[in-house]
Amino acid sequence: MSLRRRLLWFLGLSFVLLWLSVGLLMYLHLNQQVSKTLDQRLSSSANMVAGLIARQPEMLVATNTHPLLLEPESEGVACQIRAANGEVLLQTSGVRGTSLSDSRPGFSSRRIGEEEWRLYTLNQEGVFITTADRMSERTMLENSIILVMVVPFTLALLGSLAVLWWGIRGGLRPLQRLHDELRQRDPFNLEPVRIGDAPSELAPVVETLNGLLARVARTVAREQRFASDAAHEFRTPLTGIKTHLQVARRVTGDKQQLALANAEKGVVRMQRVTEQLLMLARLEQGNPWQEEKGSSVNDVLENALADIPDRRRLRVENRIASESVRVPLTLAAVALRNLVDNALKYSANECIVMIDKESNATPENPAAACFLVRDSGGPDRSDARWPVSEGRASALASHGLGLTIVETITTQYGGTLVATYNDAGGMDWLLRLPLIFKP
Repeated sequence: MSLRRRLLWFLGLSFVLLWLSVGLLMYLHLNQQVSKTLDQRLSSSANMVAGLIARQPEMLVATNTHPLLLEPESEGVACQIRAANGEVLLQTSGVRGTSLSDSRPGFSSRRIGEEEWRLYTLNQEGVFITTADRMSERTMLENSIILVMVVPFTLALLGSLAVLWWGIRGGLRPLQRLHDELRQRDPFNLEPVRIGDAPSELAPVVETLNGLLARVARTVAREQRFASDAAHEFRTPLTGIKTHLQVARRVTGDKQQLALANAEKGVVRMQRVTEQLLMLARLEQGNPWQEEKGSSVNDVLENALADIPDRRRLRVENRIASESVRVPLTLAAVALRNLVDNALKYSANECIVMIDKESNATPENPAAACFLVRDSGGPDRSDARWPVSEGRASALASHGLGLTIVETITTQYGGTLVATYNDAGGMDWLLRLPLIFKP
C-alpha cells in the first residue's frame, strides 16, 4: 500500500471514528436534555394548574354529577384533576382524560390504547393534578433535532475528509516529484537530484540520496580508472617481454643475455602488478588484516622504503617516530611505498618524504599522521598531470594501480589522500592516517 493511501485510510478512519464518537455523545446528551426539558414542561403545567386552582377554588365545585370536560388545543396533551377520594373533578375530554386515574405522584409512563404516554402527578393539598403528553410527539421532536444535527454534521465530516485528501495529496507532491525524477532518469545519470523546494522532512532524504549518487559516481570513476590502469599496467610489460624475447631469439652472446635480463624485468613488473591486483581485490572484499591493530610510524617508514631503488634520491624527515597509526602495518607500508614509487617515477630530481602530526586530538576526532610525499616533476609529468577536484586527486591520465590501492586503504581506515601542485612543477601527495589516541 502506498504512503498516500495509508495516510488517507489512517487519518480518514480516525476522523470518522472521532466525529462519530462526538456525534453519539452529542446525541445522547441532547436526547437526555430534551427528555428532561419535556418533563420539566409537564411539571410546570401541573404547577400552573395548581396555581389557578389555588386562586379560584370554585372551579372544583361541580354543578352536576359529570366532571367538567376541557378540550385542549393539542391532541398530544391531557390533564386530570381528582380529589383525594378518587373523584374526578376536572379532566380533558375523551379516553385521554379518563385513563389518567390512579397515577401515583411524580413521573411515570403508561400505555393508553396503542400509544405510550408520559405522566406527571402533583399532590396539591389533597388534590391530585395529573398532566400527560404523548411519547410519539417526543419522538418526532427528537427525530427533528437529530435531522437538524446530522445534516450539517455529515456535511462537515465529508468536507473534512475532502480537505484531508487534498492536503495529503498536496503534502506528498514533493515525493511524487522525486519519484518521477528518479523514474525518468537515465541509468548513467548520476547528477544530484533536484526537486525544487523540498520540505524540511524530505531534505535529508534528498541529501542522503545525492550523497549516495556522489559515492556511486566516485566508485564508477574509480572502477573506470582501475580498468584503464590495469590494461595499461599489463600491456606495457607484456609488450616489453614479447619484444625482448623476440630479440633474444635473433641474437647471441651478451646481447641475448641482456634481452633475457630485460624480459625478466618485465616478468618482475608483471608479478608486482598481479600482486597489486590481488591486494586491491582483498581490500574490496573487506579487511583481511583484522589481526593487526596498528603500527608505529617508524615501522611503516622502514617497511615502505625497504629495497627501494634510487634511495639516494629520497630525503626523509620523520618527526613522529614514536607515534602509531590505526592502520595495519602491511597496508600503511604499501600505501606509502606506492606514493614514493609514483613520486620517483615522475620526478627528475630529489623527492622529499616528510612525516608530521596534526594536533588537537580528542577521542571523537583523533589526530592524524601526515605523510607528505613531494616530487619535483620532470619531462614525463607534462602528459600526466592530475587536476584537483573537491580536495581529492582525480586522474585524467593513468598513474597505475598504486594510487587506486592508496585511495582504497585511506577510505577504509578513515584517512584522506589530497594532491596539490608545488612550486617546483611537481606534486605534493598528502596522506593522512589516523593516529592511536593517547590521553
